[in-house]
Amino acid sequence: MTSLLLVEFDWNTALIRFSVNTFFIASMILIISKQMVLRRFSFSFLMISLIVFFLCFTLKNFDLNLGMALGLFAIFGIIRYRTQPLQTEEMTYLFIVITIGVINALSKIEVSYIEVLFANLVIVFLTYVLEKYW
Repeated sequence: MTSLLLVEFDWNTALIRFSVNTFFIASMILIISKQMVLRRFSFSFLMISLIVFFLCFTLKNFDLNLGMALGLFAIFGIIRYRTQPLQTEEMTYLFIVITIGVINALSKIEVSYIEVLFANLVIVFLTYVLEKYW
């Protein structure tokens, strides 16, 4: 029990990464909400991304790399098969918001904030361009 209390939580990193994650997820939701069909998923996309972010960020302190990846895959697989079928576009946006949450939570300390911001910008920019012009 005491070993769990000795794990230090880096509040500065958590707040910065949470802010970046929330900003880019909000940007994705603004892009997505232009379509009336996808507007109903805005709350779900936001909450799934935030939950994935906090789950990954808090669990990355433990040495669970492969186990965590398989566990997340299993959780989302169960959720996917227990819900109504989604259209391909809806599943793509769900995958995008999960990916943004995982990138922001699991990028190592060696990865600078600029690299994380660049990855987020590329994802959101490509989503915007493809959604608007494709």
